[in-house]
Order: sequence, then C-alpha cells, then structure tokens
Amino acid sequence: MLKFETTSGQALDLGVPNQGQALVPSNKHIQTIENSYKLPQPKNENEVLDFFKKEKWPEIEAQKFYNHYCAIGWKIGGKIKIENWQASAKNWILKCEELKTEKEVSQNHDNLHTVRNKNYNQPL
Repeated sequence: MLKFETTSGQALDLGVPNQGQALVPSNKHIQTIENSYKLPQPKNENEVLDFFKKEKWPEIEAQKFYNHYCAIGWKIGGKIKIENWQASAKNWILKCEELKTEKEVSQNHDNLHTVRNKNYNQPL
C-alpha cells in the first residue's frame, strides 16, 4: 500500500478512501418547496374557454389550445411540465397573431408569378 506524508506530518494512506469525515449525500437534507405561482392544469375545456372569453380571444383558439396541450400531457417539448397554463395561453395567442400577419404578407406577394415570354438576356 502506498503511503504519503502530508505537509502537516500525518501519513496519508491512499488505499483507504476519504480518511476524514464521512460523506453525506448533499441532497439528503434538501426539501422540495412547491412554488406558489404554479397553476395546476385546467380542470376542463370550459375553464380554458372562460379564460379566452375573458381576454376577448377567439373561441376556436381556446379549443385548439386545449386540445393541443391535452394531447401532449400539458408539457412543453414533451419533457417540461407547464407551470402556468394561462401564460402559455397568452403565448399561444401572440404566436397566432404573428402567424396571421405573416400569412397576410405572404399572400400579398406572388412569388411564383412568372411571365411566359422570358428574356434570358436580362440579369437576375
């Protein structure tokens, strides 16, 4: 067995792991504290519909929101449990409005419109 002498003059036996104080797992004394800001998932579709009506948002979006998150187990990315479904609903509406404006802009431009008589001498 290998033994080394430390600067304090004590012999250190490398064959015996951790000669000092016994290690205690660091998570043994930690208690999980439930956050008070967490909202449980909605009880039913009517709760979501009421929230959307209160915010003056379309009912169809409430149904889409509820069906989508109900189908994936009220998780984001399949892993993270939703802690505040009302905040997720607000993000849903923001994304919905963003997609509407993108769709309107893309419909104003006809990117595929071409003429039959093309002039190949013209630079692109």
